[in-house]
Amino acid sequence: MPDLRNAIQNKYGLQSRFPNYGDLITRVNILGFRCHTNTLVEIKSPITAFCGINGTGKSTLLQLAATAYQSPDNDSFPHFNISDFMVVGTLDPTPFTNNAKVEYQYWQEDRDTKTMTLSRNDHSSRWSGYGRRPNRIVFFTGVGHYLPKIEQRDFVVQYAKHLDISHTTPVSNEVRTWTSTILSCRYDEIVSNTVDYSRSTSHRIGEVVSANRYGATYSEAHMGYGEGRTLYLVSSIEKLPPQSLILLEEPETSLHPSAQHQLGKYLVDVVNRKGHQIMLTTHSMFLLTALPSQSIVYLKRTTAGIEPVRDITAVEIRSLLADGHVKALHVLVEDNCAQAILRAIIRRADPDFLRVIEIHCGERGLSADTIAVTVRSLKETKIPIAGVRDGDMAAIARDNIFKLPGNLPPERELFAHPLVRAHMETAYGVRMFDFETTIVGIDHHDWFSFLGQHVNHDPSVLLNEAAHIYASSLPENEITTLIRLLKEATQ
Repeated sequence: MPDLRNAIQNKYGLQSRFPNYGDLITRVNILGFRCHTNTLVEIKSPITAFCGINGTGKSTLLQLAATAYQSPDNDSFPHFNISDFMVVGTLDPTPFTNNAKVEYQYWQEDRDTKTMTLSRNDHSSRWSGYGRRPNRIVFFTGVGHYLPKIEQRDFVVQYAKHLDISHTTPVSNEVRTWTSTILSCRYDEIVSNTVDYSRSTSHRIGEVVSANRYGATYSEAHMGYGEGRTLYLVSSIEKLPPQSLILLEEPETSLHPSAQHQLGKYLVDVVNRKGHQIMLTTHSMFLLTALPSQSIVYLKRTTAGIEPVRDITAVEIRSLLADGHVKALHVLVEDNCAQAILRAIIRRADPDFLRVIEIHCGERGLSADTIAVTVRSLKETKIPIAGVRDGDMAAIARDNIFKLPGNLPPERELFAHPLVRAHMETAYGVRMFDFETTIVGIDHHDWFSFLGQHVNHDPSVLLNEAAHIYASSLPENEITTLIRLLKEATQ
């Protein structure tokens, strides 16, 4: 069976994008809304999953995406305006700036894009551009859009013994099958009931879902939140016309890990079948692993605002969301010099990746053979592990065993590097050629300790300075290749 993640990405290709997905959103540029001073998001998949720590504007992105279209059927599917989500008031005087605007790019049949802007008129305090929006059905559901019947305490619960069932309709096969798959339980039947409550002073009509499972029949009033919300979500999505825009706030809420993963697979399936565009917010690594890699957008908070980050794995995101307390990868190196060089290499190109890994060398160092044996053994246990041996050792990429740049042990690489030598001579007044005569016959692992004694300075500081200078001078392709290999080892 083909991987549907690849299938929907192939359908997103330039030639087939419009026939499959219509005039979907391909880019959003948000200026002046909440924490988004100037956030540009390129859409590279029919499913886009925004993840990040709390307060990075994930919900804002979804809310503004909801205002990108006007509804062709406003009675059944009302369209959204900015004021539906952002209300100016005494406690919230500035949810957006005076010159706030959001720019959307839509894909067109001629394989080009069309831009539309919603902008605020500071003089009238009104938004312009609504009339230029293209038509498309938008389905938006937040975490509070579904509440269990027992918590709503509506007439279905209050008058449960006095309800009349006027009509019963089985849900579609897709709803029953996917609800069973997501929740890992077999439903013999799921039906939607139209119920009436009539008394002399009151007549109410409502819809209530009931299910039959393992010989027991029960309604929404006896469903847990995860079960009830899954039924609501899948049923609502299956009723949408093809090529709708679907916006989901943390759809994994109240689902166990395997259910979160299966929900992600369902979203891929429904996009493949019906040509929807889906955007969602999530904190779930399990859901993300079911999506195409192009779907994942990590929102990083910086001093300049919010930066969307791509080319990041679900395992890395789990570690970032845990502030590095859960590591995406454990890397074994031979000694503290190799550790300093590897840290400097990663810090140069991808400092966020450095936050989600742990680099180990042991108190007395590790031999190249020990690294190889340990990595091969632990790799079989599915622990995310890799080894980076010294430059004079061979790499064995299939076993997640890599090597540092160069062809010498790391201490020799540093001491031979002209920029490192020049820095030591300028910063510490040491003549490197003369100093090297004092360490003839000394184990190279001890060279920085002897250098520290010679210039009366902390050896670890000297080592880190040398590693930084060395890493900064390496060719870009050597840096990116090593980091790419390490990232692949996290998967």
